[in-house]
Amino acid sequence: MVAVAWDVNFPLDNKFVNATSFKGFKFETRRMVTPNMSVGFEAGSNVYDQYLPRKTYQIQDGAITTDLYTYVYTLPLALNVHHYFNVSKMVIPYAGLAMGATYSQQKIYYNTYVSQDENWGFLIRPELGALVKFHEGMALLVGARYSYSTNTQSTFHINGIQSFGLQLGLVFMK
Repeated sequence: MVAVAWDVNFPLDNKFVNATSFKGFKFETRRMVTPNMSVGFEAGSNVYDQYLPRKTYQIQDGAITTDLYTYVYTLPLALNVHHYFNVSKMVIPYAGLAMGATYSQQKIYYNTYVSQDENWGFLIRPELGALVKFHEGMALLVGARYSYSTNTQSTFHINGIQSFGLQLGLVFMK
């Protein structure tokens, strides 16, 4: 199986950027190892961005009055395993777990200046979803998942990246 999906993520407990990411996607492969289980690999991307109106912010050597744009870019890479439930030939529910790493880049744009950092963290991601067959060798993927990465950054007050995500995509099967 090969899947490509739109990945919308809602950040949980993020003080740096708390706006929903509608700018996400995932690509994954799954290979059946038993009639009800697959293993695979996934890669994706999410962009969290938020505008903060003009105000005075305290910085290390004083203060600055400006409006801000904050961004968090994530690139999760993971191995996954999925169990499929035999409900019908058209709708195949599944439960899965992915584990891997997340690369994250954080940026603050203020006026013509930018502050940024990047880091890696461990990723764990349980998910539930279904494959809805609509054509020979093709299915619709619908899913929901919780993601937690251990990425940290002290200046931007990031202590892990958590999100709840929804996926909608296409699956190409043999």
